[in-house]
Amino acid sequence: MKKTRDNDQQQTALAVTDEAEILERLSQRVEKAVATIQELRRERDELRERVEELESIQEEHERFRTERGQIRDRIETILSNLESLEEAGSEE
Repeated sequence: MKKTRDNDQQQTALAVTDEAEILERLSQRVEKAVATIQELRRERDELRERVEELESIQEEHERFRTERGQIRDRIETILSNLESLEEAGSEE
């Protein structure tokens, strides 16, 4: 009878040890998952900031392109006016 009781105690001790190991591994996996999620969130936030910066740069680029076109149009108008003045001056 004592032998059976000892076997039962050993099996119980093994079961408790197995459960403790399982819980420890589970705990490690959960901690790793939490760390991964935090890292991914940090990267997501950095990428969002970068996208906002790039969108701002793109808007500025489009504004400069528009201004450049307007300046080109003004210069062409001025040159055209100067040419008209030269032609009128040479006809006299």
